[in-house]
Amino acid sequence: MYRIGYIDDQPNQYEIYRKKLQRRFKDVELILLDGCNTKEDFLEKIYEQQIEVLLVDYKMAGTFGFNGSTLISYINDQMRDLECFILTAVEQENIKDGLVASRDRRSKTIFDTEGDDEQRVNELNEFVEILKDSATVFRKRREEKKEKYLKLLEMRKSGQLSLQDEEEYLRLYKVLSSYGMIEKLPESILTSKFDEDLKGLLELGEAILKKYKE
Repeated sequence: MYRIGYIDDQPNQYEIYRKKLQRRFKDVELILLDGCNTKEDFLEKIYEQQIEVLLVDYKMAGTFGFNGSTLISYINDQMRDLECFILTAVEQENIKDGLVASRDRRSKTIFDTEGDDEQRVNELNEFVEILKDSATVFRKRREEKKEKYLKLLEMRKSGQLSLQDEEEYLRLYKVLSSYGMIEKLPESILTSKFDEDLKGLLELGEAILKKYKE
């Protein structure tokens, strides 16, 4: 099942879009990401729902203080491989911030297939195939990232990680564990400080045992 996220501050049409996709594409699930107030909230919801490609409404600044393209820019800073598309009811030439490429913008009319107009149906079919292809690429890149994570994990165990490597290790852990590709660990053991604290405790324990043996 392809998991397509949907973000809109006024999701009045969401249920119509969801049912339309469900009826036409049995392997596609449109998932509303709601209950969020900040960009960080949306990112956590993406992890929680294991989203593989994302549709975002453009005009959301009145509700959230940022528009859809700004949100996409933030999300892609955190999840570089998640492809995001802008959906808009305004003319695309009015989107002038340059944060989302024109090829990744779509009018909401893409879902208007009433009367089974052949051209509109074909346009929707083509768009959904693009979304499925994007999700497939995201899955393959996750597998690649897992290999990189495992290498960093071995380096971490031997104390060879630089600060930059440590940041990349934690970023990969967040994505991969959220998507169920690696085991979730307690937050407290994800930082180098845990390793240092554990080493200190072991050394203290050895010192105590040595003292009592004497």
